[in-house]
Amino acid sequence: MTGIQALERIAPDKPVRPDHIARHEFEYERHGTTTLIGNFDVVTGDMIASTLGPTRTEEDFINHIERTVNLDPNGNWVFIMDTLNPLADDNGTFCLVGSYRLANDSLLRGH
Repeated sequence: MTGIQALERIAPDKPVRPDHIARHEFEYERHGTTTLIGNFDVVTGDMIASTLGPTRTEEDFINHIERTVNLDPNGNWVFIMDTLNPLADDNGTFCLVGSYRLANDSLLRGH
C-alpha cells in the first residue's frame, strides 16, 4: 500500500542554455492524494489486482485481499507483504480475511 500525491510545479522548467543544464522548479501545488493497494505476479511483474481509494485502513486491505482471492477462489495464493500498521487491529493482532489469517508476514489459508 502506498500513498500517491497529485503534484503540479508552480512554475515551468527553465530550458537548457549554453553551459547550463535544464532547471526544474522545486515548489509545487498539491491536488490531493490517493492510496494504491496492488498485487504483482512476482514471476511476470504483471499487476494482478489493484485498488485505488482515499484511505488505507484495515478494512480497505481486507476488501482488497478478498477481491484478489475471488479472482480465482481455488487458486494457490501466496501473499508476501510488509506489516504496515493497517494490517493489525488496535491490540496489535493481525486481521482475519474470511478463511484467511495474517500471521508472520504471510496470509495463511484455513486457520
